[in-house]
Amino acid sequence: MDNGYVFDERYFNSFQEVQCYRYLKHIGIPPGKMHMEYRLGKNHFDFFPLKRVFWEHHPINRKLGSNIYKYGKQRRHILDEHGYGHIPLIVSDVMFEDIPDICHKMVEHDIDLRKGIVPTDTGIYYLRDYEHDFLDIGYQLLAETIQF
Repeated sequence: MDNGYVFDERYFNSFQEVQCYRYLKHIGIPPGKMHMEYRLGKNHFDFFPLKRVFWEHHPINRKLGSNIYKYGKQRRHILDEHGYGHIPLIVSDVMFEDIPDICHKMVEHDIDLRKGIVPTDTGIYYLRDYEHDFLDIGYQLLAETIQF
């Protein structure tokens, strides 16, 4: 399609969403239990696997300079308003390479979407690739130290 992807006879907004779908399928969640584009009023959430965890995957936010934390708080507020305050929310902005990469990130962050386990007390968990953040900061500091 012109502005998206078709995979498994389903439409996705981005190749990254296809990767998330493939990951959920890989860990044994059937497509009918992924609850993709889960609708709450006029809002949609990317995935609600097994109705245990909401998962918003938006790596484009980083490219656009959007604040992923502000976005997460807005999405959390929507969930709370609709009676889903007890369900955790994952907001990710990692550019996943492939399924093993996603598996590694989930294990690294102690997330189990099948069991609904997310390490958060606030209801929001930000799945980020902090290594890239530290590299960006490191390069910035290096540039500042060698300026005359």
